[in-house]
Amino acid sequence: MSSSDLFGGPKRLLTVVAVIVVVTLLAAVVTLIVRQILGPPEGPSPYDTPSISTSQSSPE
Repeated sequence: MSSSDLFGGPKRLLTVVAVIVVVTLLAAVVTLIVRQILGPPEGPSPYDTPSISTSQSSPE
């Protein structure tokens, strides 16, 4: 099997790539719409938690 026959030729390959891109964009748009309707997910964000600094060491 040659590589050009893998997806049925270059036209077919471009069609497959275009479908993947469209589905990805639709998923991103739907995600943004759902986020606007329902709000952010529950619970604290792991990125908002303060990091532990070395200045909070126990007194000696």
